[in-house]
Formats: sequence, C-alpha cells, structure tokens
Amino acid sequence: MTDQATALKLQAYLDGELSSTDAKAVAELLDRDAGAQALFQELSRTKSLFAGNEPNLKVPESREFYWSKIAREIQRQDAAGAVPANKGATFVRLRWLAPAGVLALLIVTLTLTLRSPSQRGWVALAEGHEIETPLEETSSFTFRSESAGMTVVWVDTHPN
Repeated sequence: MTDQATALKLQAYLDGELSSTDAKAVAELLDRDAGAQALFQELSRTKSLFAGNEPNLKVPESREFYWSKIAREIQRQDAAGAVPANKGATFVRLRWLAPAGVLALLIVTLTLTLRSPSQRGWVALAEGHEIETPLEETSSFTFRSESAGMTVVWVDTHPN
C-alpha cells in the first residue's frame, strides 16, 4: 500500500512533471515496490481511458484574445470608478423607504387590531370556559377563526 505522497509522485511521473532526479527515484521505486507498480498501472489505464474518451472541444477565440477581453473589461470598470454613479441616489431612496415601510406596517397592524372580532373573522367562544391556573388574578380572552381553523387563547397574568 502506498501513501498519498507516493501516489502523487507516481501521478506526476506518469504526466512527465518530475525533474530528472525525482523521475529516477520514482523509476527505482517502481522496480522494487509491487504496490507502487500496481498503482502506476491503474493510473496509466485511467489516463488512457480519459484520453480516449475525452471530447475535443474548440473555443471560437484564442486564449490570448479571451483573457485580453477580461483585462479590458476590468480596466473599463476601473476607469469608470468602482462605485456606480447612482449609488448615492439609491441610498437616499432607501433612507426614506425604511421609515415609510415601518409606518405602513404600523398602520396595517393598528387597523387589524382596532377592528371588532366579527370584522376580523374571529368568533369569541361562549363564556364559561375555564382555565385552571395557580395564579389568583388572571384573565383570558379566547378567539376562534373558522377560516384558519384555529383557536387563540390570550392569558393575561397582570390584569388592569
């Protein structure tokens, strides 16, 4: 069994990426180690399978032209400035939009809260429902929404 460093050296040897001294050391390793030989043969078969079945795609542009387009776009953006021209206008709009949104949310909340239960689609349950509690002074309100199919019970432990 070979370790990962040895496996990487075998792969580099197969790809022809080693210096002559490292290549000589790996060749000697292959002569004396059966595990390294088996791994090298497996890597060779895998490389040949990939090479035989890899699609040959051509890019319509040369490598230099492709990278020069990227460099030109970076230079164009640097020349135009990193911050877009309307960045300040967007900030001013957001500065006014946040309080307006909070105000709208407050109005909607108050409108829904101040309506009577029948306007909200809630039906108060009949009196006489009891809640057992160890606290002496509590009050509760119960609402039922037929459309949502749920009951809400508000227990107030600090009555006025």
